[in-house]
Amino acid sequence: MGTDIGTTLLPRDVPNLSVRRHDVVQEDFPAASFDLVHARALLEHLPERAEVLGKMARWTAPGGWVCVETVMAVHPPSGTRNAYQRCLNAVFTLSENVMGTDQRWGTALPGLLSQAGLTDIGVHCTPGLVGRNGNADAFLRLSLEQIGPALVRARLTTPEELTECTDLLEGGKYTDLALMTLSAWADAPATDSP
Repeated sequence: MGTDIGTTLLPRDVPNLSVRRHDVVQEDFPAASFDLVHARALLEHLPERAEVLGKMARWTAPGGWVCVETVMAVHPPSGTRNAYQRCLNAVFTLSENVMGTDQRWGTALPGLLSQAGLTDIGVHCTPGLVGRNGNADAFLRLSLEQIGPALVRARLTTPEELTECTDLLEGGKYTDLALMTLSAWADAPATDSP
């Protein structure tokens, strides 16, 4: 089952996949409903992230797995900054101060999974590079397109700086580290047989 608060972008033609509208904050599933419970780039945006992680652990059947992927900000260094670094900081500032995103929350995931009673915890980090066809190019381009007007309205950047940033990234001579995707997983302990 694939769930989201808005399901219009979820695929409908995948074998053995049903799609359901579901609000992880307000709604629940019965305990031990799934063998795998996965969330990607979601919990860092929810003020109720700890409660939702607890729900995810409860929804996982004994012997099943919880997997959480979270995007963590890599803030540019202080000092001289180019248009890309200034725009990236604007994105992070808007997401943290206006949308309530916690860009550092992922560092607590291993401990939170353990506190939820899960075991066999694993972690993997993937750097997100931009420029020169980096693996985070599309993510950053879409982010700037979608929230660029809000960045300008909040006076965090200017239209000219957004254009300069895009030109820099598409010029083929610049690359930088934008983010880290942290994937953490753990299993729900199997119940003891009588």
